[in-house]
Amino acid sequence: MLSQRSLEAFRAVIECGTVSGAAENLHVSQPAVSRLIKDLEDRTGLQLFTRFGGKIVPTPEARELAIEIDRSFIGLSAIEKAARDIKVGKRSTISISAMPAIAHSVLSDTLVSYQRERPDFRVSLQSMQTHNVVRKVATRASQLGFTSPTHHEYDVDLIRTIKLPYCCILREGHELTAKAELSFDDFGGQNVVAFERSTATGTMMERAFAQMTNPPEITVSTHLSTLVSGLVLRGMGISIVDPFTAAAHRAQGGIVRPFTDAAEFSLAIIRPRGQSLGPDLSAFLEQFERELVPYKDGQ
Repeated sequence: MLSQRSLEAFRAVIECGTVSGAAENLHVSQPAVSRLIKDLEDRTGLQLFTRFGGKIVPTPEARELAIEIDRSFIGLSAIEKAARDIKVGKRSTISISAMPAIAHSVLSDTLVSYQRERPDFRVSLQSMQTHNVVRKVATRASQLGFTSPTHHEYDVDLIRTIKLPYCCILREGHELTAKAELSFDDFGGQNVVAFERSTATGTMMERAFAQMTNPPEITVSTHLSTLVSGLVLRGMGISIVDPFTAAAHRAQGGIVRPFTDAAEFSLAIIRPRGQSLGPDLSAFLEQFERELVPYKDGQ
């Protein structure tokens, strides 16, 4: 195995052009540098230097080797710099898991805004179903989770729960677009794109529709909010969604109306059991709260 010290000696001789200069830079004796170079030649089987006019000259093989060694040392320098940055708080990497509606909207906006202030900030963001978010946080694979309220409090710590208004989404030209706001009463007899019962919104819709004397017809159900919006835009029906999905639906040319019934969309922010947030995650959550403000009016 090649020794780090012999590689340092070789690099120093290449840079200085003399053994004496290399010895001075490395704070060792000239014979010590010569021994390190000889050891490197023995281990590689290469002749690295020749003498010409009283000077040592790198061989072509030495110049090729020097290129690879430089790459290695540059990599080590980058690692050392990263370690220094982490120590003084200039660089941070956090892992976040979130339900798709959050990951693709307000959370992405938060990342963009936060990184503007912290260009060295690094994050791993994963979008997944709510039960997988809980699993990721519970196993400490993620430091922060954005999900529906969970009953797994023994696995995770709840940072806070946020209540937001639901919205109704429709296609341009639908008869209900004439109304300024909608309620469950307006869903009677309508075609509906529903969320699956495995989701909090799906459970809410199923319970409400079960109590109606004239329930709507569920044409299709899915667990993905982007699919709900896409199917509504294609005329499959109307739906009730979180304000993040509603904003994306409007951006795609869809129609959004406030939902006046008491149901609210709940967002839980969780962390691994017993783990503190630290300054980076705390600052990130403060930025998240600022990005959340436009979604709170249900329009």
